[in-house]
Amino acid sequence: MEENRPTAPANQTSRTIRCTPDNAAAMQRLVKRWPELHALVKSLQDQGLFPGLRCLSVTLTGSPQWVAGGVDAIQPKNAPQAR
Repeated sequence: MEENRPTAPANQTSRTIRCTPDNAAAMQRLVKRWPELHALVKSLQDQGLFPGLRCLSVTLTGSPQWVAGGVDAIQPKNAPQAR
């Protein structure tokens, strides 16, 4: 399920994307190509605190064109900028 968030600046848009069966492969690619996120997810899973990607969501904020790219818009070069 996806939500739009009205908190983005006027020239930007924001969108929260939750992991669903339809986008699970894209979420899995995101976690695998972002080493810090992968380590965090693995650590939480090992502790039994994170049962799986179905609990994962990401919020994208940026230009409407970039946000429209969804999870695949997040590239490794953008990872240090993620909050």
